[in-house]
Formats: sequence, C-alpha cells, structure tokens
Amino acid sequence: MKSFSLIGAGKVGVSLGLALVNKCYRLKYISDCNSEAARQAKRRIKQGKTTRDNRQAAEAAEITFICVPDGLIAEVANELSDLNLGGKYIFHTSGAVSSSVLLPLARQGAYVASMHPIQTFATGRANPDIFRGIFFGLEGNQKALGLGQSLAKKLQAGVILISPENKALYHLACSMASNFMVVLLSEVKDLFKLLGLEEKAYLEVIYPLLNRTLLNVIELGCERSLTGPVLRGDLETVREHLKVISQKPDLEKLYRLMSLEALKMAEKRGLSASKVKALKRLLEQK
Repeated sequence: MKSFSLIGAGKVGVSLGLALVNKCYRLKYISDCNSEAARQAKRRIKQGKTTRDNRQAAEAAEITFICVPDGLIAEVANELSDLNLGGKYIFHTSGAVSSSVLLPLARQGAYVASMHPIQTFATGRANPDIFRGIFFGLEGNQKALGLGQSLAKKLQAGVILISPENKALYHLACSMASNFMVVLLSEVKDLFKLLGLEEKAYLEVIYPLLNRTLLNVIELGCERSLTGPVLRGDLETVREHLKVISQKPDLEKLYRLMSLEALKMAEKRGLSASKVKALKRLLEQK
C-alpha cells in the first residue's frame, strides 16, 4: 500500500505529502481548485502530478487524503461518491468532523476514516518533521484504522482511537489546549507591555516559566503542579491582582473564573476551609 493522492494543497496536506514521500510512499496527484497552490505543493514535495479533478486524484491512488477545510469535506465526498472505490482507503484530516461524512464512499467499497494530527500548523511553510512524536486522533472503519495506525508508526507518531460520537469532545480538548493557551498568552503579553516589554522580550522572560510548568505537569500531573497565591490561600495578593485588572473587565472575568477553578484544585491539595471560603467570596464578588 504505497501510492497516495492529496485533495487539498494547504499546510496540512503538503506537510503530510512531504512526510510520506520521505518514507518512500509515492505521490500520484495533488488536487486543488487553486492550480497555483497545487503547483507550489508539487515544487515543494518534488513528486506527483497536479490537477483540479478530485476524481482523477482518488482513482489513481491506493490511499487518498482529503485535506480541505471542514465545510468542504462533504462536498468532496459527494463528488467522489459514484466512483468504484473498492479496496481503496480514504482519509480526511479534520479534527472536528467524524468519518461518517465519508459514508457515501464506504458504500462504494472504500475503507474510510478520519486521521487528525494533534498538532498546530500556524507557520506558512510545510514541515515534514512536524508529525514526529505527535499523536493522531483516529476513528473510522476497522481496516482503515489498521492502515492509519501503520501510517502513523511510519511517521514516528502515536495514535489515540476515538469513536465518531466523541469527535466533538475530542476536538474541544485539542482546541482548548492549543487555541486557548494562545489567547491566554496574548492577555499576558498585554500585561507585560504595560511594564515596557515588547513581544520578543516578553517571550524570552516567560518561556522558561512556561517550559518548567509544562514539565511539572508531565512529571507531577496537573493538581500537584499548581503553584501561586490561590494555592497558598493568599487573599491579599489575589485582591491586589483584582485591583490591577479592574479596568479590564473581560480579563477580570477570565481571572475570576480561572482562579475559582484553581481554588477547587487547592482545596483538594489541603487548603483550609476558612481560606477557601474567603477566597471564594472575594472571587465571586461582582
């Protein structure tokens, strides 16, 4: 099972194409409605033919990866739904959409699954090494799951198997881990800007703290990694924090919500009932 086609010439598709070609898989076609994007992908991967015909791409290869925006996957599936796909494998790479969107292709004999890389693709340049050491969220037909696991292993990645009904829950967890961290760090950046630090300097200051925190979580777990004024029951420090951000109502709301969640963890860690009560009263004040 060595030949594949890509439908969609975006960052995920091109990175995946590069990575598989580096593992001796043969790229047949890169299909994209944007011909220039397909040509650029071919120049980057140095293999495969370009086309705007998704049907041609799917018919030519043993494996097809649909790497288009979530809202277009059903459209692509419908486009391929009258082909003879017996014995072929069709994957899509969406984190939010389940493999059920590919059922029209399963009815034509294809083995279908969703194979979502748990990774962020923010940079403009495709990177074949971006899959090394990550995990793929995989769900779908049993035969497709088997091939998906084999492909992940080739890419030096792991796999977590999920059910179609849990796809939204899975994607929520991934999105919160990545996207919400970016939002939180953006808020922190704005606070450091008030201290006169620009973004590059702020990142140099904050990176060792972030890195150590993540290492603590890996080594100790979330609960035991919590530090700071809420864990200590330091009412005065929390009160000062609230004063500082009182002119930023959205950030204040976020601080209160996050601190209340931290307070639950602190209570489990043994913070006294009196301190929990006092902090809760302060944090719930409007």
